[in-house]
This record gives sequence, C-alpha cells and structure tokens, in this order.
Amino acid sequence: MVIFFFSIIMITMMFYLINIANLNTTAAFAIDDSDSLLPYNNSKLNFSIKYPSTWELIEKRVHPELENTSSTIEIKSPFEGSQDLLQEEFLISINKLQENITFNDYVDNALNEFKNEYKDFQLISNNLTKIDNHNGIKLSYSYIAGEDPLRIKLIMNHNIISDGNLVYVLSFGTTPDKYYEYSSLIQKMINSFNIFE
Repeated sequence: MVIFFFSIIMITMMFYLINIANLNTTAAFAIDDSDSLLPYNNSKLNFSIKYPSTWELIEKRVHPELENTSSTIEIKSPFEGSQDLLQEEFLISINKLQENITFNDYVDNALNEFKNEYKDFQLISNNLTKIDNHNGIKLSYSYIAGEDPLRIKLIMNHNIISDGNLVYVLSFGTTPDKYYEYSSLIQKMINSFNIFE
C-alpha cells in the first residue's frame, strides 16, 4: 500500500532527525552553500545527484528488483556541536507505484497520512513542480515532533516526482530557525537531481 511506503520515509526521517546532540562535542559548524558538491550516481536506482562534500551519504536497502520495495539514500549534514539538537538529512526515497494507484493517489494518501499522524500539522504549500523535466508535487508543512522536554518544531519539504511506475521523493526537514539558512544549499541539490533516460 502507498501509505506503507510513505511510512518508511517518515519513520526514517523521525529516527534520524531526532538525534540528540552529544553534549561532549564542541565543534563549531557554519552552513556554507559554497562547499564543493560531489557527484553521486546510482545506476541501479537510475538517478544522479550532487551533494556537499562535507556531508555523509548512506545507502539504505537498495533492492530495485524487489516489487514495491522502498530504497532510501540518506545524505547527512555535519554535526554542528553541543548546541545542535538534530542532525539534518536530505533523503532520496524511491518507491514503486502499486497497481491501480496513480501518482495523484500516492500524493493524496501521503498528505492525508501526514495530517493524521503529525502533531500540530500545518500545511504551508502544495504546489506543482518540475525537476529534471519530470512533473511532480512539492509539499511543505510544519509539525511538532517528540515530547517534552524534547519537543521540537520541524519544517518539512517533500519534492515528489513521477517517472512511470516509480516515485522519487526528495525530502528535507529542519527547525524553523535553520530552514532558510539551508534553503539555498538544498535547492542546489534538488536542481542537480537527474533521472537517467
């Protein structure tokens, strides 16, 4: 079911976004979108992207031969020191559409799941987009993650792209105070995304 695959994406986001800082670490870090970008090519999943050289890329469950299996690539920002409450990630998830599920159904189901699952969910935008000449939808929203004393507000973006029976989801989330600091760098990554012909 489509909801199952989007649950994989969101569970991954939750586990990796709510990483509490190691209080013994004092390294400082500034968000710098002038960092050189490294190319990443994945012939199995049929795409390429560029990502900051200081970020870490991790492949998760890459099995495109298995029907309806979600594969996820995590690109993790550097740890920012003792004041850092979370380690931001850019996620690329690839899902196969199930039979009788359209791309619009997939997006609608995902949006309904977000509304039902997330505390204080607020939709910011739901717009058409085009990435690498592929049509898609860009969803932006905020919600509250965690419980006191670790409650944190997050702003999330999902660029959901259709390519035949595959759906590519480019996701990024962070706190409101950092959202605009990261926006230029994240947009560079999205602009570099390419689905192979």
